[in-house]
Amino acid sequence: MAAKRRRTTKIHWNIGMIIFVVILVYILINVILFLGKKKLTVYKVTEDKITNTLSFTGIAIRDEELLKASQSGYITYYVEEGKRIKKSGTVFTVDKDQKVQDAFVSQVQQLEKNKKVIDDEEIQHKITDYQSVYSDNKFSTVYDLKYDLKNAILNLSEDSMKTVIEAVKQKLGDTSFETQKSTSSGVTQFYSDDFDGKSAKDITSKDFDQSQYRVQRYNTSDKVKKGKVVARINKSEKWQIVIPLEADQYRMLKDKSEVSVRFLQDQTTATATVEVAKKGSSYFGYLKFNDYAVRYINERYLEIDVTLDSYKGLKIPNTSIVKKKFYQVPVKYLTKGDNSAKEQFTVRDTSNKGDVTVEQKSFTIYGRTKDYCYLDPEEVGENVVLQAMDSKDTFLIEKMKTLKGVYCTNQGYADFRPIDILIEKDDYSIIANDTNQGVSRYDFIVLDGTTIKENQIIY
Repeated sequence: MAAKRRRTTKIHWNIGMIIFVVILVYILINVILFLGKKKLTVYKVTEDKITNTLSFTGIAIRDEELLKASQSGYITYYVEEGKRIKKSGTVFTVDKDQKVQDAFVSQVQQLEKNKKVIDDEEIQHKITDYQSVYSDNKFSTVYDLKYDLKNAILNLSEDSMKTVIEAVKQKLGDTSFETQKSTSSGVTQFYSDDFDGKSAKDITSKDFDQSQYRVQRYNTSDKVKKGKVVARINKSEKWQIVIPLEADQYRMLKDKSEVSVRFLQDQTTATATVEVAKKGSSYFGYLKFNDYAVRYINERYLEIDVTLDSYKGLKIPNTSIVKKKFYQVPVKYLTKGDNSAKEQFTVRDTSNKGDVTVEQKSFTIYGRTKDYCYLDPEEVGENVVLQAMDSKDTFLIEKMKTLKGVYCTNQGYADFRPIDILIEKDDYSIIANDTNQGVSRYDFIVLDGTTIKENQIIY
């Protein structure tokens, strides 16, 4: 039986099919390259500000006069806490059995029959404040009001106080109670704590442990012990905040003379002079203020932010930053031509025959310091010799220095622009907005400098 012949189909290539295959292969290659290529994204340059800020919990140390009980007994205050008292004003009395306090109240009532010695408006204000914060669950406010009213009622004028004291002495005798007057004017506070008598230099690392902090507050009618601090007078607006420092924070503050301080309690900002010190293995900062002492008089520990520096300029992402090498040329070779106000360079050229010619040329300056300027090697070329105008000195341009910059896309290609970084923080930098040949606000730059090469066409 004869074998069957196999029939084969031949592909007949024509010019159309060849072109189609070539185009298909080209498209596939470009798709593969596109998928594997980093995407080019641009970023719009904006203005912004970055502050270098450190956060602390500090200890307030004030210019205070401490008043101690001269005997044990029951205390009566004659000025309201937080109010200013004049020099030699009566601050409190201490008696052994509370009879003096009752006698004082009796004498005040006698004076009230003849003339007004009590500030009724102030008392009404106390009651109004109490009503605004009263809660059934906060019975302690009732007792707070009681003490506030008692202090307010006994907040007499100094002349009236003298009259009352003399009357009580006649009734009960000179030794029945001790009177304490202020030796300076200032704002009163009625408490004692672990920092009584301590100066800023006495503060140690242990003092910042608030769990160990002890404070004793006093009100009229409280029993006090002889020799204990029972009142204090803040004498001036000059005060200090002591802060604990890490070694790196110590170095950052060491050369500072002044810083900006923000109080987190109410966001108030103040300027403070600053000093630092090392004690053994511990570091401390001392912030000195000339105001706001009374504003924070009730606080021993204060949460603050210390601003070391503030930088304002153009904000760019750190991923945009690229590097490029430039010729480093001494600025003494810069000159101004006879017919031009533009800075130029005197280029010296020596022919094969030894003939020397000089020519004024302008090169783009991409950066400048006090001693040097920086030129693009692609623009200048190789083996270029400069001549100084005021001497016979010459300079062969060959030394390089790397500058940082970004690729600007405003013209449709990756144009290198130098930058002057003021500060880097997290993922962004603040750069100067007046850099020669640099970028400006609202310019577009490449977000990721590794995705493109200099002078590459973008669109």
